[in-house]
Amino acid sequence: MNVVISLNGTWQFCSKKDKQWKNGRVPGCVQMDLMALGELGDPFYRLNEIDFHKLEEEEWIYRKEFEWNDALPVSGRVYLVFEGIDTLADVYMNGYYLGRAENMFIPYRFDVGEILRSGLNEVEVHFDSPIRTIRAMERNSPITLRGANNEIGRPYVRKAQYSYGWDWGPRIAQVGLWRPVYLEVVETAKIRYPFFETRRINKDGAFVATGAEIEMVAGDDGKTVLHDEMEAFVEIFYQGKVVVSEKASIDRFRGKLQLSWEGLIENAALWYPNGMGQQPLYEVKLRLVHNGKTVDEHSFRTGIRTVRLIRERDEMGESFIFEINGEKVFAKGANWIPADSLLPRLTEDDYYYYIKAAKDANMNMLRIWGGGIYEHPAFYEACDRMGIMVWQDFMYACAQYPDQFDWFQRLAETEAEHVVKSLRIHPSIVLWCGNNENNWGFHSWWGNGVPKYLGNYIYQEILPRVCAENDPSRPYWVSSPYGGEDPNSMAEGDRHCWTVWSGWADYNEYLNDTGRFISEFGFQAMPCLKTIYSFTQPEDRHPLSPVMLSHNKMVDGTERLVRFMIAKAGFPKDFSSFVYLTQFIQAEAIKTGVEHWRTRKFNTAGTLYWQLNDCWPVASWSCIDYHRRKKGLYYYTKNFFHNILIVPKYKEGRIFIHAVNDTLDELDARVRVTAYALDGTKKGEIYMKAILLPNSASVIGSIQPEELGIGYRPVVMPVDADPTVLPVEKNGELLDTVLFVELVADGQSVRNYLVFDAFRNLELKEPNISCVVKGNKIELVSDKPAFGVFIETQRDVELSDNCLVLEPSIPHVVEASEEPGDVKTVDITRMVIKLY
Repeated sequence: MNVVISLNGTWQFCSKKDKQWKNGRVPGCVQMDLMALGELGDPFYRLNEIDFHKLEEEEWIYRKEFEWNDALPVSGRVYLVFEGIDTLADVYMNGYYLGRAENMFIPYRFDVGEILRSGLNEVEVHFDSPIRTIRAMERNSPITLRGANNEIGRPYVRKAQYSYGWDWGPRIAQVGLWRPVYLEVVETAKIRYPFFETRRINKDGAFVATGAEIEMVAGDDGKTVLHDEMEAFVEIFYQGKVVVSEKASIDRFRGKLQLSWEGLIENAALWYPNGMGQQPLYEVKLRLVHNGKTVDEHSFRTGIRTVRLIRERDEMGESFIFEINGEKVFAKGANWIPADSLLPRLTEDDYYYYIKAAKDANMNMLRIWGGGIYEHPAFYEACDRMGIMVWQDFMYACAQYPDQFDWFQRLAETEAEHVVKSLRIHPSIVLWCGNNENNWGFHSWWGNGVPKYLGNYIYQEILPRVCAENDPSRPYWVSSPYGGEDPNSMAEGDRHCWTVWSGWADYNEYLNDTGRFISEFGFQAMPCLKTIYSFTQPEDRHPLSPVMLSHNKMVDGTERLVRFMIAKAGFPKDFSSFVYLTQFIQAEAIKTGVEHWRTRKFNTAGTLYWQLNDCWPVASWSCIDYHRRKKGLYYYTKNFFHNILIVPKYKEGRIFIHAVNDTLDELDARVRVTAYALDGTKKGEIYMKAILLPNSASVIGSIQPEELGIGYRPVVMPVDADPTVLPVEKNGELLDTVLFVELVADGQSVRNYLVFDAFRNLELKEPNISCVVKGNKIELVSDKPAFGVFIETQRDVELSDNCLVLEPSIPHVVEASEEPGDVKTVDITRMVIKLY
């Protein structure tokens, strides 16, 4: 049988400049090793990031000595395997040059059988400077590339593009062996790159195909050995029971040996996205037998499901709808970026935490953004288990790329083949996407139109071919956004909506966006207070301190936070109020967009906000900050992505009640609409019944304000009107009203609310909020409508809910992960001051 011998653990490293050898760790990187030795501080603390910039000119060497005492099989091979080299490096063993690494996204495998010696062996990896090499490439290039980043050389290297800084991340150009290193001994044959495909599903069951590539090392004529002595077998298990146990065929396919099997699985348990069904996983075991002896076997878990991207012409343009197992799916989720700027720190538990958090927030899709990395297998395995569909970008982002050159085309094709073949067993992946925003850039930023090169040859030629050849079961999409003459069209394809926030527009502008699938939109907020305390000193804790400004990487990011806070809520009393208000307004902004697009179902068929997570502690668009503390947006997400949604809207003098049912069942619903004055006095209440059709959105009723006891009292208010602020007459009774709505269906209760102007324009009354703690449960009751209610706990615990809107006299119970200690609350009326 084949064996793997780990070379992880302690290595030595040095700078080529001083040749002072020190102990380091693999997997790891130079930056982490220097931190462990106390020679570098925490890059996330205060302004320490600058010390990491100073390392970029350095060249490094890593080396490892190890004993080899095993006898090499007569006709076998031994490979030295690096799963991840970051990034430009030369590899040596025992003084022999093995080859050059040029891509952090792919493994490097060197045949070292003739170089290994009995006894002591040594591996060395010589790293280029992560900046000098790419600047030299850019400087000597006959073409000029453009991109959205200060480092214009980054497109020349297949390295995570965010390494050189982004508008949410620091500039830390990691260098090192960031994934495992090992010796792989292959005695006779090796199973590589398994696949599993659901061909079709009908009343008889699921027709599936599975198999893998075979590497033969047992003879010069692999075909003779293959047909005379090699056999392949497939076993498929479900819940511990064998559902398939058959012999597989072995053939040549596109020049490579491949074992394959296809057949019917009766009564197949189908994999569905979170909220639409279960996520049953089958175990597939592939086995090779030579002369009656098992020489290799490989097992993996996968799901049975079909995926289709519905693109059909209609009166608005062209649809963009994901369909799983014949059912349309409204995609609800967020964008994913690398969860650390120092990637080797991430663990499988970290990935589980984030994917579980996405599931618990009622998400069903994450988009892996194209400026980061192809994620660790644990990420995809967690998505498989929890029903989180994955939109997988290839790693090209916000730049032109040098695909005029044959060498870059070869890099791109090798990378794509490895990525697609490595990930295609995961049912969670539902789309391959060529890049992030580059085709939009050709059209709208750089004036290229539709170029042949500058990256477009990769997106239009190489990637679709690689995907079609190696994974025909999933759709390929050229870019994000893409579709129509304008790649960021509202009429077709997917859309990035950045008029709000980046374009300084008020978030009510979301209501004018009729995009078919919103794959990016976002709104910034500060990280949580305890996270801010982790990277600041007391003197840093004000919005305009150098530290706080450095921990917001967007141009004018702090200014935008202030602009929208004042426009929607008012002036904060102190720094903690500033933090809470930004989170409250972020949550309100994303809620506005999501509810608008969900009530358009399936005219709009998905909303993925920017972003789920952070790579360091920063003011950003995330709903979970770097230290895994959940911002107000996360808690709002649980509600606005719930499978059943109720949305009150005020339009043309009437209140319309919208309902969304994402389940596949018809539901009987009861609805309560209650109007309160802002002092807590109940004005009126209406009940109604409705039938919610499966997988649909509808208006289930409309109400005149008078039916809820809302009269008319004229007030004069200013409103923004280009080019001046004009006074208009408004209904003061509406401004003194908040609606609370509740829908009960399928044993579940969902709630929502509606106010009739920006919070700063309402005469909010300070609520009296009682707070009773019993064990790990916190019960809140307010005597008045209360908005932006944040629970502060003495202990750093996880809460089931926060950033609350409380209906008068209705108890709200929040569970803490453990006893919270002392608890207090703040709300918007206690955060805002009036300036005189």
